[in-house]
Amino acid sequence: FRAERRCCESRDVFAPAGVNTKSESARPTASLAAMRDFPGRTRAPRRPRIAIAAVFALLGGLGLLTTGAASTPVRSTAHGPSKPKGTLHWSPCSNNKAVECANLVVPRDPSKPSGPTVTVAVARMTATDPKHRIGSLLVNPGGPGASGRTFAYQLASAVALSPLRERFDIVGWDSRGVGDTTPVTCFGSGPEYDRLYADDPTPDDAGELERLKADTKAFATSCGARGGDLLRFTSTDVVVADMERLRIALGEDTISYLGFSYGTYLGAKYADRYPKRVRAFVLDGALDPTADADERVRKQAVGFEVALGEFLDACKGGACGFVHADETPAQAFDRLTAAIDAKPLKVGDRSVGPGEASTATLAGLYNTTVGWSTLRGALTRADKGEGKGLLALFDQYADRNSDGTYLNTADANAATNCTDVPASRDPAHYDALAAELSKTSRRFGAFAAYSTLVCAYWPVPVTGTLAPTKAVGSAPILVIGTVNDPATPYVWAQSLAGQLTSGVLLTYEGTGHTAFLTGNRCIRKAGEAYLLDRVVPKPGTRCPVE
Repeated sequence: FRAERRCCESRDVFAPAGVNTKSESARPTASLAAMRDFPGRTRAPRRPRIAIAAVFALLGGLGLLTTGAASTPVRSTAHGPSKPKGTLHWSPCSNNKAVECANLVVPRDPSKPSGPTVTVAVARMTATDPKHRIGSLLVNPGGPGASGRTFAYQLASAVALSPLRERFDIVGWDSRGVGDTTPVTCFGSGPEYDRLYADDPTPDDAGELERLKADTKAFATSCGARGGDLLRFTSTDVVVADMERLRIALGEDTISYLGFSYGTYLGAKYADRYPKRVRAFVLDGALDPTADADERVRKQAVGFEVALGEFLDACKGGACGFVHADETPAQAFDRLTAAIDAKPLKVGDRSVGPGEASTATLAGLYNTTVGWSTLRGALTRADKGEGKGLLALFDQYADRNSDGTYLNTADANAATNCTDVPASRDPAHYDALAAELSKTSRRFGAFAAYSTLVCAYWPVPVTGTLAPTKAVGSAPILVIGTVNDPATPYVWAQSLAGQLTSGVLLTYEGTGHTAFLTGNRCIRKAGEAYLLDRVVPKPGTRCPVE
């Protein structure tokens, strides 16, 4: 599904800390939109996106370390007060003079260093305490498809009072096909994306299913026509090579890294290939590098179904205005969504049908505070015949601009996912998968299954493989998992931490997508101690909801 946001998956993602995370992330059709956090394709917290998903991906609660016991100290490898000599030429960004921007030219095909090139857009917020500067902290919000460059200064603002902002240069970059880095753009107009997103992600009849498949195929075909040879070089393995070139250009012997959702996959792959270049890596909202496309959506379908159940349970006792006196919250939700399916809500010259409503609901489930509150209000207004709230949620999640255009999050997301993780090339496979998942996830099963349908029509072959990431010889790597994370289930964090030879699992006993930027003091304290002084939490450390 959508991951994130962009973990980090959006504009208000950092609400608790003061910023957004758009990047952790969106799909062209409702089903494609859901795929944003599909690991092959974890935002979070977007706009992940990061659109709203990204924003919701990073929101959360508060807490304190409960194990209290001793942590394991690791010798710091700080670079010292002066900045290293790199090869990037920095200048104030045109849209934000407080941020420095630079371009990194890399070979389009890493195996052909003297061949055609791609220009990688990079942004940097320099350490506010240069005398005690540790080095560069590379950041990624997830998606894939979220803008790392935008995320860098959003994150810098989010941790403005944090020692991380004082001691690190916070560096973000737009990955292959994303934002300002030779972007992949599949459609030429907003209305084309509107049509895709309007498709019912849980088709009720043959006509709706045929339309969903036809529009998804048209999207993939257009990606091939417009993306050309670039589509063969958008995989995570290629981005890992760019990340290593960025390290060299920054002049760093080793790097620190903070990745959310899909960003954990990127970080783990980098550590696996360049273990000796790891200073301190935090991977929050982990993807499992060994899970195939079907297994990933199976877990996400259940995760979002559980999240919806918790949301509806919280509506008991009159907490939600869309629930009538003679029905349960679940009955009210099903009644309302069935009504929207039968007769979409008009909002000016637009409408909210099953596609927009499903995506809006998904977006609201990323976070239990801002997300749930926003979704409650949107459903209450929809119950009265007003679709503005749901449409606003949809627009944020899908990265739709006020002028009707879209960011290329969905395009970049598909370009990476469909080359990263093997997925069936038989469209009929997704029909069987939808039937299977609908048994365990009535409302999100089909949505999840068809979220990867675009890969059945993708114009270039898969280049990624499924294999454990061990990072043998790496410094300790901190993996953060949230027990009730709908987009990147906790079992993935357990799996990744177990695969990494130096993996350390830190558990947040809360609900929502990702934890480090939620404001939970326990998680934040452990993460900062690790990034600053390389002190890893004691194995088994669990942080409660405060």
